[in-house]
Amino acid sequence: MVPYNQVLGIASSNVPAYSNGDDDFFSAEHHYCHGICTGYKWQCVEFARRWLLLRKTCIFKSIGSAADAWHELSSIERVTDGKKIPLIARSNGSSTLPKKDSLLIYPRCPDLPFGHIAIITEVGSNYIRIAEQNYRFHRWSGNYARQIAMVVKDGECYLKDYTLHKFIYQKTKN
Repeated sequence: MVPYNQVLGIASSNVPAYSNGDDDFFSAEHHYCHGICTGYKWQCVEFARRWLLLRKTCIFKSIGSAADAWHELSSIERVTDGKKIPLIARSNGSSTLPKKDSLLIYPRCPDLPFGHIAIITEVGSNYIRIAEQNYRFHRWSGNYARQIAMVVKDGECYLKDYTLHKFIYQKTKN
């Protein structure tokens, strides 16, 4: 187990993920990146907001918990000019394949009372790789925290993680 405030791994070449120490600890301390509050120190939502800020110069609004992202996030905001960028949400089992740089949303459940949020950093032919904070507290072996199996059956794509709910990605111009 990686101790609190220590780096678990580096995602997307420049975004460190930090250990929260254990599931039961909550620091109640805000973290700021380039003067912007990204959330509570080393929670999963903080990582997702900081990743978006460092990789896309965007941020999403404050949400009650990770599970709330599914219903509360319809856009992200570019910090340089305030432009709102629409988000598209898809359920696990949809006909749309997950996309790199999507937010992966987990619902509330006994093991995840606030849900969970992660970033899809890679999409392979039968897997995705994700970066995350405050889920497991191990050092990453590469530039991702976990690899999740992906199965396409009868035109529907399923990510095989027991509680996975949905993914949200940036709408791009056609």
